[in-house]
Amino acid sequence: MRYMRAGLIATVIVVLTAAPFKGHADEGFSFVWMSDTQYYAKDYPEILMSQMNWILKNRSTQRHSYLVHTGDLVHNPNQFAQWERNHIAFSKLDQQGFAYGLLPGNHDFKQEEGLQPYYRFFGEHRFKEKPFYKGAFLDNCGHYDEAGGRLFVYMGWCSAGKKELDWMNTVLKENQDKEAVLAVHDYLTFRGTRSYNGEKIYRQVVVPNPNVKLVLSGHYYGEAAKTDRPQEGRIVHQLMANYQGFPQGGGGYMKVIQWRQDELVVRTYSPYLNKEREKPYTLKYK
Repeated sequence: MRYMRAGLIATVIVVLTAAPFKGHADEGFSFVWMSDTQYYAKDYPEILMSQMNWILKNRSTQRHSYLVHTGDLVHNPNQFAQWERNHIAFSKLDQQGFAYGLLPGNHDFKQEEGLQPYYRFFGEHRFKEKPFYKGAFLDNCGHYDEAGGRLFVYMGWCSAGKKELDWMNTVLKENQDKEAVLAVHDYLTFRGTRSYNGEKIYRQVVVPNPNVKLVLSGHYYGEAAKTDRPQEGRIVHQLMANYQGFPQGGGGYMKVIQWRQDELVVRTYSPYLNKEREKPYTLKYK
């Protein structure tokens, strides 16, 4: 009996740690956001692993249900070892059934082969059987997921061409009943202004789709935030975060965003350093 009880407890622990929190649109849930982790893959793989381990360890207590990565997984796309380190790190999430989405940044393209290394490791084949994964554009150069009752729409580097914009608009219009997050690599600059690509995405995708509530991007060093009101009564928050200019390629800092009904609570934390970069702050929708 004692061994049976111990076995039952162990089984319950495995189930609880393996099952992601299935949030709903009317209740708070948390997701983690990382970007431009290329130097971890190049020189500090232990930092990347510390982030993944922390996400899984705290998924139940902090109600994490999802991970967003906005590109530049590697620094040198022709270096197989950098892709392999990412594969090993993200496989930890796969093994535990933890939902995540990512996109290719400019460093994830090989000059002569385009996205071939990215496709090999993180193409549609890696995700198509996962329940949160709902559709792809060009073999996961873009895709969209459902997590926590929200829609997460991704588009990779050079994301402001007509085909890319049309695909994002189609997905958002077909899912207009869900609050949506756009995840792109190049959108907001470190000055808090939109880049050329960012302005096109804002005018042609964000403005005409009222379900877009949040835009996340990286690429430029530093952090920035911008809030717009494209229509009366509508607020869109736009955030940029890229810590690769910090010591050790970023020191493991990442955002943890709790999405409550009418606000976002944003925390910046490094599991590797066990350190908060700043006090959590709140972005209101009303």
